Amino acid sequence: MQAFDRLDSDTSKLVVLYLQRVGDATPDRIADRLRLPLLTVLATVRYLAEEGLVRRLDGSDRVVLAEDARVRRDRPRPA
Repeated sequence: MQAFDRLDSDTSKLVVLYLQRVGDATPDRIADRLRLPLLTVLATVRYLAEEGLVRRLDGSDRVVLAEDARVRRDRPRPA
């Protein structure tokens, strides 16, 4: 995934790798399995969704990788 190489945050990379492995998960489950604070995971998922890398499953709080996972170049990346 070319977009993966453009991610600066190790947390973002971990979440993407985890979702590649398991398919879909809730933010709670991601936080638990990666041993990260839930607020960190929620912020990371929000960022990845804004970048078009993940999406929420309809009618669920589960997150899955987007089919067309690309980092948009029109947005500055957070520091």
